[in-house]
Amino acid sequence: MVKFTVFTLAFPGYTAEDAIRAIAKLGYDGVDIRVRQDGHIYIDAPKEYRKKLVELASSLGIRIVGVYSYLRKEFIASDPGEKEKALKRIIDHLDLAVDLDGIYLRIFAGTKERTEENMRKFIEMCKLACKEAEDRGVFIGIETHGELAYSGDTCNKILEEVGSEMLTIVYDVANIYRQNLDPLEELKKIDLGRVISVQFHDFKRENGTWKPVLLGQGDIPHEPVIEYLKEKNYDGFIVDEYEKWWHPELPDPMEGLPKELSYLKSKFGVK
Repeated sequence: MVKFTVFTLAFPGYTAEDAIRAIAKLGYDGVDIRVRQDGHIYIDAPKEYRKKLVELASSLGIRIVGVYSYLRKEFIASDPGEKEKALKRIIDHLDLAVDLDGIYLRIFAGTKERTEENMRKFIEMCKLACKEAEDRGVFIGIETHGELAYSGDTCNKILEEVGSEMLTIVYDVANIYRQNLDPLEELKKIDLGRVISVQFHDFKRENGTWKPVLLGQGDIPHEPVIEYLKEKNYDGFIVDEYEKWWHPELPDPMEGLPKELSYLKSKFGVK
């Protein structure tokens, strides 16, 4: 059975503790925590604080699932010194994921240029990162939100060439659609056993721009993807990516998220 998580991008102005309490109160199964200097935690957080968050989540009957980093440029470093520093940052994030009892570390296939050289650099760094992930028992999830992992074929190329079972895909339905691709057809190309989570958020096209709206109120074709996941008995994580941090015009999370969770559970047939 799928499990429903929510990214703490939904909770600007909240402490990590308050976000975890809110997520438990709302009825989600888990937390995807925002790892950034202006986020809910960062790699310089003391061990005691990391333990405190794990214990808090456990006491509320949920857990931290995704450790959502903004690692991006680190995966295409060229200079040997830069590569060494980049790998150190990746390891610091993996260690944070271990301390938070997270299941996977989210990364981006980060570059603004779709070149063979950048793909080669990304794959080589992924190989190094996955060796570290294997040692720690933490998955790495590449979000389909970047210039290198933006389709079923590009995801498969990366998965096959890296060759580690610890490398997985975080499938962003809306971003695939906004790449002018069919989210269902692209998802069908990927082995669902390698898709650790599927992200849902909605947008409506207005005057040439994408306006964020509540799930079910926009133009993103979620339902065919959900039906496919149900048909294939997908049992990974369903992420509610409520981008209140970037889009303050969205309703307060304590107002908007109950509607989103209700929408997702209804579509997945979960009470």
